[in-house]
Amino acid sequence: MDKWFESDTVLKLVAVVLTVMLWMIVNEKPFPFTGGEKVQTTIRNVTLEALYNQESLELTDAPTNVNLELSGDASSINRISPDSYRVYIDLRGLGPGKHRGIPVKWSGFPDGVRVETDPKTVSVTLEEKQQLEIPVQVDLVGDLPSGFQSGEPVIKPTKVLVRGSESLLEEVTAVKGVVNVEGSTETVSRSVALQVYGENGPLHKVEVTPSVVEVEVPVTAPDKSVPLKVDVAKYPPEGYAIAGLRTDTDRVTVYGPEEALDGLEVYPGPALDLSGVTKDRTFELPVPLVDDRLKVEPKTVEITVTIVKAKTKKLEGVPIRVNGLGEGMEADVVAPKSGKIDLVITGAPKLLKNIKLQDVRAVVDASNLPPGVHVRPIRVNLPAYVQLKGDPKQEAKIRIKR
Repeated sequence: MDKWFESDTVLKLVAVVLTVMLWMIVNEKPFPFTGGEKVQTTIRNVTLEALYNQESLELTDAPTNVNLELSGDASSINRISPDSYRVYIDLRGLGPGKHRGIPVKWSGFPDGVRVETDPKTVSVTLEEKQQLEIPVQVDLVGDLPSGFQSGEPVIKPTKVLVRGSESLLEEVTAVKGVVNVEGSTETVSRSVALQVYGENGPLHKVEVTPSVVEVEVPVTAPDKSVPLKVDVAKYPPEGYAIAGLRTDTDRVTVYGPEEALDGLEVYPGPALDLSGVTKDRTFELPVPLVDDRLKVEPKTVEITVTIVKAKTKKLEGVPIRVNGLGEGMEADVVAPKSGKIDLVITGAPKLLKNIKLQDVRAVVDASNLPPGVHVRPIRVNLPAYVQLKGDPKQEAKIRIKR
C-alpha cells in the first residue's frame, strides 16, 4: 500500500480529485456528473419573476425567490446555467385583490430534466394603481457669497402626478428636487430630477410624471439706493451757459458685494460733453459701472439740458482760505496782502443773480507743507454750472508757522 501512494501518477490523481471537490464546495456547484447517470440537485434562492399588467396594477405582496429541485440526466443538468432558464408567475389575467394558489412556472430547462419548485404555489396581492397630484418642492444646497440672497424658486410645472398603489400613495409626503446654488451671484437655471418621499425617506416604487422639472432660483445681490450725480465734462461754447439740468431719475440702485457698496454715498453718472451744444437738448446715456462687481438700475438715464446766452458777474473780495494745515500749524496769506481776490464768473443770468460772496470759495491746499513761505495755486469752488472767466491759474503766497 505504501508503494501505491508513493506513485507519482496516483498522487496526481488524488490532487485533481481534491481540487475539484474544493472548487465545488466553494462555488456550491453540483458534481459534473457524467452522461447517462441519473442525478438530483437543488438550486436555491432562484429569482421569481412576476408577469402582470404594470400599466394599471401594482404588485404589493409576493415572494421574490423560490427553490428548484432538479432531477434527470447528469449531462442535461450539467448544461444548466442561470441565464438559460426562467422561473415566473403569470398574473396577467388577474385583477386587484389577494390571490392564492398561483402556480410557479418555469421555462428554459433542457429535455430530460424534471423540475419541481418549492413552494409549488404562492400567494400575491395586486392593487390598482392610482394617481395623486402633488406640488413640487425644491431644496437649495450650497452657500452664496457674503450678502447675496436666494429668492423663491420658480418651478415649471409646479405640480406633478405621482402614480402607484393606494397603500403606497398613502405614504407620500412630498416630491422634491435639489438645486445647488454654491457660489452663485446671478439667477440659477437647472433641469431637476424629482424624488418622491415618505416619512421614512425616499419611495422608489412610484412613478412621477413628469420626472424632471425646470427650476429658476433668483439670486439677488446686496443693494443700496444712492443719489445719481451727473457731471459736466465740457461746458457749452463761449457765450452760452447751462441754465438747468434735469434727469428722469435722481437715484439709482446699486447691486454688488457688501464690501463694494460700503462707503458708496453718491453714484457718479455720465459725464456730459456740451462743447458743441448751443440750444436745449435731451441726452439718453448709459449709467457707467464704476466697479466690475457692481450692477446698477436703471441702466440708462435721460438728461435734459437747458442752454441760454451767458452773462458775467464780478465778485470782489473773495476771502482766501488755507486748508490742510498740520496739527499745531497756522498760516497767513502774504500775497495778495488783503488775503482776498476778485473773480469774474460766467453763467446763466438767473443763476448769477442769486450767487452771493459766501457761495464762492477760494482755497489754498497746505497739506504736508512745513513751516515757511510757500507759493500755492488757488482753487476756486463755484456753484453748479457757473464757470470762472479769465485766467483760472491764480496763486497765493502763504506763510506757515507753528
